[in-house]
Amino acid sequence: MQTARATEEIRGKIQGIQGATGVTVAEIQQVSQVINDVDSIVGTIAVAVEEQSVTTRDIAENVGQASQGVQEVNENVSQAESVTRDIAKEVSSVNQASGAIAQSAEAVQRSSENLSGLARDLNAMVGKFKI
Repeated sequence: MQTARATEEIRGKIQGIQGATGVTVAEIQQVSQVINDVDSIVGTIAVAVEEQSVTTRDIAENVGQASQGVQEVNENVSQAESVTRDIAKEVSSVNQASGAIAQSAEAVQRSSENLSGLARDLNAMVGKFKI
């Protein structure tokens, strides 16, 4: 009887160990599944981070190009300002020359009127001399 009881006791302990082992195996499988899920999430995050990195590089490149474009526009505006200033100087010179030409034209007209008056006087004097 003692042997039978000891055998039953050993059988019970073995069944307890087997049950605990089964629970442990199930828990290890759950932990393994959680690790796989975390690994999948980390992989997804890594892909998203890489996409963000590429997007950030693209944005930085676009900002650089935009900055260069703004600099070129500023240079063009500066050149246009210089050309406009030169044109204004030329217009001022033409305006002064036009004023001088107008004054000369008035002087020529006055001289022409004086000469015309002298020609009338001379014609009148010549008319008085009759041969």
